[in-house]
Amino acid sequence: MSPRPYNMKKRQAVASETRMRILEAARQLLASESETDLSMEAIARRADVSRLTLYYQFNSRTGLLEALYDHLANRGNLRRIPEVFLEHPAVAIDKLVRIFVGFWASDPVALRRLRAMAVLDPEIAKGIQARDARRAHIAGQILKRMAAAGRKNLTEQQCNAATTVLSMLTSFATYDALASAGHSQKEIVAIMARLAHCAVS
Repeated sequence: MSPRPYNMKKRQAVASETRMRILEAARQLLASESETDLSMEAIARRADVSRLTLYYQFNSRTGLLEALYDHLANRGNLRRIPEVFLEHPAVAIDKLVRIFVGFWASDPVALRRLRAMAVLDPEIAKGIQARDARRAHIAGQILKRMAAAGRKNLTEQQCNAATTVLSMLTSFATYDALASAGHSQKEIVAIMARLAHCAVS
C-alpha cells in the first residue's frame, strides 16, 4: 500500500522546514563576526541537526553551498534580474545597479565573509566566481542591446572592456567600498549608475 497523501505532504513539509533551518544556520554563521567556521559540523550544530541530515538534504558540502548561494540570492531579491531585460537598454543599466545594490545591502556581513573565505577555500571560490560570471554575462547582454539600439558598431575588444567595467561597478567590492565610506544605499545607487553610464557611453 502506498503512503497516504497527507503523510507524504507532512514529511515534505518537515523536510522543507529542516532544509530552510540549515540554510539559515549557515547564513547566520556567516553573518556573525565571532564565528569563523563554515564546516558541515559547525552548520549542523547551529541548525541542531545531525551531519547525516545535512548530507541527506544536500548530498555534499558543494550541494549545501550551492543552496546557500541561492538562499542568499532569494533573500536579496535577485529573482528580479529578468526585469532588466524588459527595459530599454539605457534604463536596464539603472535597474541592474538597483537590483545588485539591493542584493549586496541585504546581508553585507555574510556576503563579505563568504567572499573572504573564498580566498582560502577553492570550493567556495568556485561558486562565487560562477555567480560573478553571470553578472558579467548580464552586463554584456545589456551592452549588446544598447549598441544595437544605438546602431553602434562596437569592436569585440570595446564590448569586452565595457562589460568588464560595468561588471566591476556593480560588484560587491565596489558596493562595500562605498558603504564603508559612509554612503547610504540611495547614494550608492546614484554613484554606481552615474559611473556605469559614463563607462558605457
